[in-house]
Amino acid sequence: MPIVLLFFPQPLQEDTAISNLSPAEITRYARQINLAGWGRGVQERVKASRILIAGAGGLGSAAALYLLAAGVGTIRLVDNSRVSLTDLSHQVLFREKDLGKAKVAAAERRLKELNSFTLVESRVKAISPHNISSLTAGCQVLLDATNNPALGPLLNQASGKLNIPLVHAAVWDLDGQITTSWVGRGPCLTCLFLESSPLARPSFLSPLPGILGALQALETLRILGGLAPTLLGRVLCFHGASLRFTEKTLKPNPKCPNCQGPPLKRSSTRPKSG
Repeated sequence: MPIVLLFFPQPLQEDTAISNLSPAEITRYARQINLAGWGRGVQERVKASRILIAGAGGLGSAAALYLLAAGVGTIRLVDNSRVSLTDLSHQVLFREKDLGKAKVAAAERRLKELNSFTLVESRVKAISPHNISSLTAGCQVLLDATNNPALGPLLNQASGKLNIPLVHAAVWDLDGQITTSWVGRGPCLTCLFLESSPLARPSFLSPLPGILGALQALETLRILGGLAPTLLGRVLCFHGASLRFTEKTLKPNPKCPNCQGPPLKRSSTRPKSG
């Protein structure tokens, strides 16, 4: 069996030190813990992690639900919008009674009902250059679930500064795409946007954000669990009209201002046990 290298993106902070799983958590996450190559140690690593989900809409709803259910210790959810009637067709965290309420506040209440062993940090804020550092502080992975091309470069810069991965997804019409950006290890999100124009088409069929958000959760769990990101240098494209996946290789763009900087210090790797 080939050796799988671990790529944990950032040393755990003191306030996220690995803590033992309770008996209830061991039972709750048994299907993951029993997964070959996962185990209790990896589940503890996931519990000790903090991630940022930028956007509490359709992508963010799906990603947050699965990551919380999977036992991610802390989810920092950032969005400054309020629940509207058009959101209810595809943003599965919200109910009719949430109309007019801040999305992250309604999402926090719903997520706490799902898993009391995890922490949700809701931030009713618009992400900007002035607060991006504080919003991303202490995180091991960033998720771009905004479906807003204008925020991608800002999140990309933050991931480069922190030397942590950014899992980006977008949906439009009947299609979607997902990739992992990690400046210094492979092509970044700016490379993708330089290669093809950022998507800015808000119309899509209801299940699409769920499909791509679930894939964001899967890639994030792989990274938090110590596995190399599978979508680094790859853009996975979903075509809803034909129910097919295709992919394209993404290489560092020589004109990318992020990838042309000094090489970043890489995190330590070690063989995977068990």
